[in-house]
Amino acid sequence: MSGLVGSPSLADCEDAAEETPVHGVSEETEDRTERETTSIYARLPVSDAKGVRTLVDGDRTLFVYGAVTAREWRETDDDELVEAFFEDPVAAAERTDGTFLLVGVDDDADRLLVATDKLGARSCFLVDDRPVFSTSVAACLPFVEEPAIDEQAVSDFLLMGLLWGTRTLVSEVSMARPATVYEFEDGEWRGERYWKPEYDEAEPSGEYLDELASRFTTAVDRTASTLPEEASIWLSGGLDSRNTSSALCKAAASGDHEFETLSAYTYDANPPTGDNIEIAREVADRLGMELTELDLLPSPERIERLVDVCGGMVAWHITKNLSGSYDIDDSSVFMEGVEGSLLGDHLLQSHFTRYDSAVESQIASEAALDIDLVEDCLAVSVDPVKTFREESDKSEENTFHNKVLDIHFKNYYNRCAMASNAIIRDVGGDRVVYTDGDFLEWCARLPTKYRKGTFPFTTSIPMGTSRAKLGMTKRVAPELADITYERTKLPPKYPYPAHVLGFVANVGLGRLRSEPTYGNGQLSDIWLRMDTELADWAETHLRKAAERDVFSDDLSDLWTRHQRGENLSPVIAHITSLEYWFDTYL
Repeated sequence: MSGLVGSPSLADCEDAAEETPVHGVSEETEDRTERETTSIYARLPVSDAKGVRTLVDGDRTLFVYGAVTAREWRETDDDELVEAFFEDPVAAAERTDGTFLLVGVDDDADRLLVATDKLGARSCFLVDDRPVFSTSVAACLPFVEEPAIDEQAVSDFLLMGLLWGTRTLVSEVSMARPATVYEFEDGEWRGERYWKPEYDEAEPSGEYLDELASRFTTAVDRTASTLPEEASIWLSGGLDSRNTSSALCKAAASGDHEFETLSAYTYDANPPTGDNIEIAREVADRLGMELTELDLLPSPERIERLVDVCGGMVAWHITKNLSGSYDIDDSSVFMEGVEGSLLGDHLLQSHFTRYDSAVESQIASEAALDIDLVEDCLAVSVDPVKTFREESDKSEENTFHNKVLDIHFKNYYNRCAMASNAIIRDVGGDRVVYTDGDFLEWCARLPTKYRKGTFPFTTSIPMGTSRAKLGMTKRVAPELADITYERTKLPPKYPYPAHVLGFVANVGLGRLRSEPTYGNGQLSDIWLRMDTELADWAETHLRKAAERDVFSDDLSDLWTRHQRGENLSPVIAHITSLEYWFDTYL
């Protein structure tokens, strides 16, 4: 099991631990809180001692899984924090910031509480009708009498390569929402959302970007207060990681924190042309960071571990870049750059201007495959966009713009952007600098003009970057603004129109040379065309999937078409991820 498990019975928890496959690092500490009615297990690497706290006040225990950055949590007596959380958990959660999962157990009142952070950075899964929760779906299964495959979730996974809403691959297990306090009472989990940002967009201006940069550097500084003396970051040739690296290095140099040293790791991907590594090296040299290059290898064992650790929530081709984590000798506390989707990299201008409904907008922004292809791969009758409709209906926002953003904040980050962070926690600790409430409030007001545009006469071909990302770099990391941006082959100091043209030239020239570029020639595509064990593994699992009732019995044609030159690596990765997880756990 990974992370945290709670159950109504110590004996049940021990049985679940024995029956559930375990992945994790060899050197771990275990914080175990054993009460009369509930047991909570937290497993974390030695290097992240700051990543968990257990606060006990008589019969009440408050377990803090992650890192809370709110000043109140650093300056208030532990007993007072426990008292505040149990007195009014929603109000207490509203005052809490950072990357966390809070669990409260009151043995005297037979009460169980679970609270997620503002983006749901620490995944939590709830067993329907039972006081059982976990950071792993697999760890929940021993408490489910007859686990059943959620056919709608299979369709959603085929469509996106991940899941949406509260669905997991098992009908009886749900995923907790972000910014929500759950309480188990009267035989069911009841959730109350304690936070959402205001979505009304701000006026595009230099003042907006100034405030965006200011709130980001403050969020980084708050995160730095939770770090040990040394920490690490994933560094690429992009802007998100360099902005975060620059802000962290400045926080380390301030002398205000225990945190003193930031090192970096990189890999050849996105796309695999070697450019990212060269730029990452230049950024690291400029900031005085040690940089280590990691190899990404087409190993079936690695792929299986990625699927295991992510609980079948994300397809392996999406998480493959983090497979290098398992080559790091010394576990550390890792961070990724600020999430580019907060700065207009995922929801494009067209998602707000060219569609009539939030359902259509979700299809445009989230679907990785054509709906017809999804239906061809299934042997069951499922509405491929049912979950999108459900999420649209559940949003209480009244305007199209706000509804699209609300759905995004409730789903995208915890289901996609941060779902793979479980891999980092499999070898070390992690922090997410952008779960800071003040920063998120400002990102939610991002002017549509500052989002990434699409090329004329298209609705889906995006320009290389967003105005907000370039504006952030000029303000947060001006010392790095003259270093080339990998996507556009121009330094960020150049104006936005030049970067649009640079992106076109970069992609166009790469395709003329038959080199990997954005949109084609990605690493998973290359791996599946090679004569490797991974290719054999994928073909084998495609054939096994064809024998499962939920899938079409004619999936082998996908493999043939891919080998003949058609890039079907996404759908192959989606199906093989599902089949491996089902075969292993169900």
